[in-house]
Amino acid sequence: MNLASSKRRLLSGLVVAVVHFGISGCSEIWNPAMQETVGIKNMPNSDQLENEELPSEFFTLHALSNTPREAPDLNNHFWTKIKDLFKVQLNAEFVPLDGYDTKVRLVLASGDLPEAMVINTLDDSVFNKAVKQGLFWDLEELAGDFTDFPNLQRSIPDAVWKYTRIEGKSYIIPRIRPILDAGIHWRPDIFGKLELPQPKTLDAYISGLKQVVDANPLKGYIGLHFEESFFNAFGGFEASYNNEGGLVHKYLTDNYTEFIRWYRHVYSLGLMSKEFAVLKGSDKENMFRSDKSLTYIRNMYHSYTYEQDLKRVDTSYKTGVITYLNGPLGHTGEYGTGFTGGFVISKKVPKEKATRILQMYDQAMAPEVTQLLLRGFEGLHYQIVNGERIPLELAKKEMSNAVMQIFPNSEDEWQKVINNAAPQEWNEQMKKNAETLYDAHYAIDPFRVIRSETWLREWPKAQDDYISIRTQAIMGIISMNDYESYVQRLREQPVYKQAFQEFAESYRLMF
Repeated sequence: MNLASSKRRLLSGLVVAVVHFGISGCSEIWNPAMQETVGIKNMPNSDQLENEELPSEFFTLHALSNTPREAPDLNNHFWTKIKDLFKVQLNAEFVPLDGYDTKVRLVLASGDLPEAMVINTLDDSVFNKAVKQGLFWDLEELAGDFTDFPNLQRSIPDAVWKYTRIEGKSYIIPRIRPILDAGIHWRPDIFGKLELPQPKTLDAYISGLKQVVDANPLKGYIGLHFEESFFNAFGGFEASYNNEGGLVHKYLTDNYTEFIRWYRHVYSLGLMSKEFAVLKGSDKENMFRSDKSLTYIRNMYHSYTYEQDLKRVDTSYKTGVITYLNGPLGHTGEYGTGFTGGFVISKKVPKEKATRILQMYDQAMAPEVTQLLLRGFEGLHYQIVNGERIPLELAKKEMSNAVMQIFPNSEDEWQKVINNAAPQEWNEQMKKNAETLYDAHYAIDPFRVIRSETWLREWPKAQDDYISIRTQAIMGIISMNDYESYVQRLREQPVYKQAFQEFAESYRLMF
């Protein structure tokens, strides 16, 4: 067993058992080797699934979900078979990811809720208020100890249930996600033309981007965008307590100030868009896909799609993924937390139907069903040739990750790495590349899972002002001394000191 494989087995058990600023324990939660038992050769067909004891009567479901791209055609071959599999007449509204959280807040404020909906983040004051108002089912009222929902019981670790509880109760069916997820999409072809190697550090990356931008003045390339995950390289994994024992939010720490100071330098080099503060995720993605920017951070599997887009412009264009870059106090790599958001069921739904929805979610989390959601149906979306799955043309037209936004899934180590429209050779190479993240120190930003009620209530009042000040500091409009003074004033406000105490308590209870 090589080092990467050994570390993968360690981290797969660790990631949802202990979320810490460093590694402090190990408890096996899932085992990626289990995927060998649900691989391509053992994947069931739809007839086998239909012979299982599953609900036989159709039901109608009104759902709200996000989609990273265009809304899927729910009447195509793939979705028709999926709806038949779950015995659901799906009436779903898909909202673009950039505007989804705003849509959710509007829906929650109106009180006119769909029967089921996706929640991207639990750190939203409007959502938390809706929970406390009793707008969603407490899952224990529906499922008890989950004995009748074996896939939910088996696939969702206790630690993830703990991270997603609100005031001690479970309202969220977590969306399980692998620890290998996002990476830095970059342009090895352009670096190669200048005989620049793949960078290993932030300094080398910035130096390379500067050389590429300067060598291509007519292109007007944007080197990089403002990326929160780069803070990890400046101490984003480290705890920062004030003298009262409060856990200071990352935005108000000295390490974050150094992170802003670094971005100020990057901006002064002419590597960023002047509109960086207002660019949405879709804006950044489209700039990369259309050869206008040199970097973009997103799930690794998108690299294949980006390369196909660029090849329409020039067949020599290539993209790649850098899993992490080393910085002064850490690295830029993003390990997953084991989940991302989840699903809630409206309390307006009668208990019998709410239980039926939960049965559908349980069915989706069976490993063999997840494989169908991810890879489609044999003969329609792929064929097996010499033991390998070969995507068919219909897969490119019908398969998208929208299905994984509206249905939960069992854990799959490669879910965010391989592209189901890509050739096997491409996927195998991307797996090897993705595994390099295991070489990096395992740690994640604790503010992805700990919460403070005071912070959720009070920070939105200051957030726009803070972002404006931060932007001005990066652009050089104000001095770093002005930025630091502003942060210090926020840090000393009693309401935020109270939030820091709640963060510290949340951290203690969580871990």
